[in-house]
Amino acid sequence: MAKRVKLLDVAKAAGVSQGTASNAFGKPDLVRPEVRERIFEAARELGYRGPHVMARMLRTGKAGALGVVFPDNLEYAFTDPVAIELLRGIGRECARHAVNVMIISAENPEQAITAVNNAAVDAFLVHCYSDNNDIIKAIQRRNQPLISIDTDIAGAAGTVVLDDFSAAKNAAQHLLDCGASKFAILSLQATEHDHFGPMTPNRLGAASHRVVRERLAGYHAALEAAGIKASDVVHIECDNQSDHSARMTTELLSDHPEIDGILAMSDVIAIGAIDAARAIGRKVPADLKVIGIDGIPAGERTDPPLTTMHQDSVEKGRLAAEMALSDKPGKTVTLETSLLLRGSSQESSA
Repeated sequence: MAKRVKLLDVAKAAGVSQGTASNAFGKPDLVRPEVRERIFEAARELGYRGPHVMARMLRTGKAGALGVVFPDNLEYAFTDPVAIELLRGIGRECARHAVNVMIISAENPEQAITAVNNAAVDAFLVHCYSDNNDIIKAIQRRNQPLISIDTDIAGAAGTVVLDDFSAAKNAAQHLLDCGASKFAILSLQATEHDHFGPMTPNRLGAASHRVVRERLAGYHAALEAAGIKASDVVHIECDNQSDHSARMTTELLSDHPEIDGILAMSDVIAIGAIDAARAIGRKVPADLKVIGIDGIPAGERTDPPLTTMHQDSVEKGRLAAEMALSDKPGKTVTLETSLLLRGSSQESSA
């Protein structure tokens, strides 16, 4: 087996110190251009593959990267509007600190645990994942900072969450104020076990995802204050895909034509509900009012445009990355939402 070429070998071949050679790869601005080129030429001739990540970690104590764990597949991280905004915020803060990002999908637990164990990162950010699973335990065994986003994880170094209870409560109150009286809640999945369609009482009471628990509680608080019991509300679990929520809404309105108010736990779900209503001839908002939560740009382009509770997902991601990169003690930051009033809940007075 060929001997691995080391940085010291490159330094000797280029006639420089090992520190100068190291700076050429890690801090090139500190090395004169002609010296850098001599070092790089020596590296090419020797077949040097670059600084070893783990060796750098041992030397500096830093990998220069953050690990971001999503509960879904990697495609979700690059297609879901909220996930994209969250990553924008994380990337913005990481760029400010010259730090990279590694994305880990938790869809396959075994692969995720292997990725966690091998990840050359300085901290982990975990998005929308419960703390009762082996992936979180693997992260905690590394004794590195763990920042939870939109979830509750015991022992997290910091937490960034939305005030989901207030967002949902205000959403329901808005539809009540607009005259809706027969409600359906189009929910995100209550647990990590796939189930779509009517939400059973057992699943309603055993929601493992913080976002779902808090938003259900907020909806119910506003409705019960108006004399509408939770048992009088139709609860449907949807995949967070507009085409899926459209199918669920079509079935919902066929089985329950009396529904005149839809509380959707995400804008993506709400957009599917509006599409389904239009396809079957239900007029929004005249005889069906719809409100989402998130404030994604696509909500402006629905027909009619989507009323929603807007959150700043970019700032959420930025704050989480800032916590991960800080040496200060952890804390919890709770972000508020604001009503973004559009045509899906209230007819224009113009």
